[in-house]
Amino acid sequence: MQPVRVVLIVGLGYLMGSILFADIIARLRGVNIRKVGSGNPGAANVFREVGKLEGIIVWVLDAAKAAIPMLIADRVLRLPYFWVGMTGIAAFVGHCWPIWYKFKGGKGAATASGVFLYLLPRVFPFGVAAFFILQRVGPRSGKKMLITFVIMMAIIFGLYYREWRWLLPFILVFMIVGCIANIDVLREVKL
Repeated sequence: MQPVRVVLIVGLGYLMGSILFADIIARLRGVNIRKVGSGNPGAANVFREVGKLEGIIVWVLDAAKAAIPMLIADRVLRLPYFWVGMTGIAAFVGHCWPIWYKFKGGKGAATASGVFLYLLPRVFPFGVAAFFILQRVGPRSGKKMLITFVIMMAIIFGLYYREWRWLLPFILVFMIVGCIANIDVLREVKL
């Protein structure tokens, strides 16, 4: 494995993640997504404030911006799965702190779904179900987020227990980045 290849693909993941499709699609519809609803430039806010079709388009594009560089890392560069996962996390980081938007991005739910779709496809349907259930239950909260996280971790390790050697470090990095990106929501949690 060449370090240069790893740096380049992880960098590509970050740069692709930095494209905020929610902002682009909403502006095409004449809406500043940062000034409506939750103000979050993500698929859920576009879904609620701009339109269902537009929200779905943003969700697909945000998932693809993680999955495409992961595909390149996996199938073209033949990197170990840990580095394929890190490429997806780089896209997730790019969405949360995009260079093109002065490091002010979204929460990364749809981008994270692209990471899980590519890396852990058997978990993906559970994540999609959790996302839409949480949208129906009401505003996001730290408790709902933590409960969902615990359930998803149980499902992940239940379905992928044989891959724990690369999966555990990947999940730990993903969890740290996700917590930092959603710290405002997690501050609400009272144990």
